[in-house]
Amino acid sequence: MYLEGILTIDPAQLTEIKKVKPTKAFKKFFHHLTLGSISDKQERETFTAVAILQQLNATFRGLNITNIIKIAHDDIDFYHDRDGKKDDLKEALDTYEIEVNEAMSIHFQQLKLVLEHEDNDFKYLIEVEINRDHEVGVYPIIIKVSGLFKEFSLGNVKNKINNAVSSQNSFDELRESKVKAFDYFLNKIKLTLKKEIETDDIKSFVKNKFILPKRKIQDKNEIPHNTQRGGVYGGYHGFDDYLFYSFIWSDIMHDSSPILIKESHYENENGEDLGYANELNAQDDVFDTDSDLETVSSTFENDPITINEPENDNSGNWFDLDSWGSDSDSFASSCSSCSSCSSCSSCSSCGGD
Repeated sequence: MYLEGILTIDPAQLTEIKKVKPTKAFKKFFHHLTLGSISDKQERETFTAVAILQQLNATFRGLNITNIIKIAHDDIDFYHDRDGKKDDLKEALDTYEIEVNEAMSIHFQQLKLVLEHEDNDFKYLIEVEINRDHEVGVYPIIIKVSGLFKEFSLGNVKNKINNAVSSQNSFDELRESKVKAFDYFLNKIKLTLKKEIETDDIKSFVKNKFILPKRKIQDKNEIPHNTQRGGVYGGYHGFDDYLFYSFIWSDIMHDSSPILIKESHYENENGEDLGYANELNAQDDVFDTDSDLETVSSTFENDPITINEPENDNSGNWFDLDSWGSDSDSFASSCSSCSSCSSCSSCSSCGGD
């Protein structure tokens, strides 16, 4: 069990609307036929990499968040702390500014930062993603904060979890107190962002998460890592000490007294989403490490939270219809349905006379 917060930020910055080559077959055809006048649209941010990183630096330093793990520019790591250095945010950003020339600062596609922080309640992993090009309506800056419960990183972890889930009241009280503290931290980030970055809008979301591993994890050294998924599963220095309790939490709950878990999201040991459940009993079969895929698929729903989705295009252009949108040859598929003629011009079903 851990908490995940997501902030999406729309900076008050001039953007350019640019046309891009469509991805669907029929629109590709018209894109070429009209010399590019029929195109999909994307927004392009006008801020430079160095400028936005300086603003984020001021934001995090204002929150006393000064430990950085990684800076990546278009999938190139310019800084990666594998040893758990302290107070290295300035060093990392100085390194980046020295190595990145003006052209790279202007013409980047994506920047990623990974930071760590802790307070009395949580060990935080903070991931920042900045996209220069994005679909219309999508916010270019996304900050994902994962909060691991700090008190379960030391001592007899199993006994601590057993005490926390010994009754419905004890579990609900723990969850309520953690969500309250986590919300407070997210709001501090949000307010500091508004001070340092002129924004049009910031949206925030919080998810309560449970890990349902397919095998029992007995020791932190058995925790699998998924660098593609990243986040708390990324194998970053020192995080397994704080993550271990989350891998055994669901199993302990399953063997304890019946506990109702409300409005929560579930993922497997690799961080892959299993789904959402409005209400679930911890003694249900899905909490058993031997549960099959059918049990999992019948238990969970799709995520009800919509985060950073593009604007709906309600223009009603006839070439946007789904029937024209597949990547297969639309003309061939429409003609193949006509079995009584050798030419599409001879029947009305294919558009003939």
